[in-house]
Amino acid sequence: MAELSIPRAHSSSWYDHLAAVQRGYYYPWESVVGDGDGETAFVNLVNAHLTPETRVLEVGCGHGELALSLAPHCASVTAYDRVASYIDLAIDAQKAQGVSNVTFLHYDMTDPAHDEPKLPVDDNSVDLIIGRRAPIHWIADARRVCASGATLIALSPMEEPIPKWSDKLPHKLHYENSGRHTGTGSIHQSVENRLHQAGLRLHSGWGYDVPEYFSTPRDLFNMLTWGLPADEIPEYEDIESRLTRIFDTNAGPHGIELRHCRFLWKALIED
Repeated sequence: MAELSIPRAHSSSWYDHLAAVQRGYYYPWESVVGDGDGETAFVNLVNAHLTPETRVLEVGCGHGELALSLAPHCASVTAYDRVASYIDLAIDAQKAQGVSNVTFLHYDMTDPAHDEPKLPVDDNSVDLIIGRRAPIHWIADARRVCASGATLIALSPMEEPIPKWSDKLPHKLHYENSGRHTGTGSIHQSVENRLHQAGLRLHSGWGYDVPEYFSTPRDLFNMLTWGLPADEIPEYEDIESRLTRIFDTNAGPHGIELRHCRFLWKALIED
């Protein structure tokens, strides 16, 4: 039986499929992101808020790489993800590294069994909530779990422009159909709305829009097919000539340029 098509990228079903076809959450291509990107700024901002007493909650932790890197610099990290196989990988890595102050949980905050979205920690038990490219529905329960003076820091993908060469490829490989393209619209407004509904407000926010370069047609192919069902991915050789023409026509000295767009934001739990 042919494999069924999956829903849009970054839906729950998409993550389930991705977890089945690659080991952990990562980007299976090589690229170079320009200086001053939001990913680096996010890690630096999180680290600036860590103390030996900080109790951290990470939303959508994937295979646990970030949580384990923060563990030596804080009191504890609780990290959860709705994809069970990612949590299995995280626990394996934790054991291999001998880290004792991280708790990984397989948990779906939006499970219909909950009366309302609920984070998997106790009241007033968290000093810092972080999310890197995670959903933002957790904001609704942030005040309950946070101690007074706690901080929320998240990095949210922003919608990026569709390159002009996208329609030169088969429809399934159009840029807007790739796992990389978020199609999130105004994430800044969505974050502010969620915070307002939770009785919170945005403290600060930073938009990042820097170039990302793909130096080979094969890396571009890997990005465009990321997360597609196996039966929907063409053989590379069948479209290599199209990708080569795209490079010949559109690539600069560093390769094909796409935009790497992120919204980094911070909110405070105030009395």
